[in-house]
Amino acid sequence: MTAANTSGAKKVPVRNIANVRSDREKFLRALFVLLLLLGAAGIAFFGIYGARRFLFSGNDRFRLREIEVRSGGYWQDKAPQLAARIGVHPGDNLFLLDPGELRRRLLAIPGVENSEVFRILPDTLRLRVIERVPRAVLSNPRSEWVVDETGAVIPRLESMSATVPLPVILGISTTGVKAGMVLESLRPALELIMLTVRSFPDISIIAVNVRNPERLEFFMRFRGQKSCRVILPVRHQNFTYLLSALQSAIIYAERQGDTRGTFDLSFGRNVIIR
Repeated sequence: MTAANTSGAKKVPVRNIANVRSDREKFLRALFVLLLLLGAAGIAFFGIYGARRFLFSGNDRFRLREIEVRSGGYWQDKAPQLAARIGVHPGDNLFLLDPGELRRRLLAIPGVENSEVFRILPDTLRLRVIERVPRAVLSNPRSEWVVDETGAVIPRLESMSATVPLPVILGISTTGVKAGMVLESLRPALELIMLTVRSFPDISIIAVNVRNPERLEFFMRFRGQKSCRVILPVRHQNFTYLLSALQSAIIYAERQGDTRGTFDLSFGRNVIIR
């Protein structure tokens, strides 16, 4: 009875020394392979880094020797000044210059509206700059500030306005004005100026007074001859219609021999001449 029970009992497997040694060898073999792979990856990384440095970023062949500026305005012939402004210097390695970052620096210049940066191998950096077009001078004819059609403030000495006569926006203080600011309050005056530039070439605006937010008072010449003072309501919003009415009124007055020069468009369809 005892013998039968003993022979029928479940036997527990016993790991021998050979099995333990085999598992240990497998673990060491896997660890060795992993170390080999890590070592190979490290060698490859430093090899690529070294090759890249040798072939590109550390290669004297790609030292910056020429900076091209393509612009239709102030920066066209000022490549050294523009390069220094964005932190680029002759001798810099072309592959260490980030075109995206350089473009961001260019766009931070108040007079620059858009830009592109190109690396031209082996030694040239090309900067393509689209500049903001000044449309008016702030406060007085000798002001240091000009604005484009969006109201963006630009230093006059860094703009295309050096030899171009511009309308003057009166009735605004330049205290606190800084380069790069956008003056939203000038939108009606600038809309008026741009409308005459694009659609009413016979009307040349000399100055616009924005002191009264309800109306624009501007001074102009018609066909380069007749000087006029015009009062325009801001609330009307349809400047195209008002300028058409103004132009017709001026032509009619000239035909009638009327030399009066003040035209008040504050009364809808009626143009009052004084």
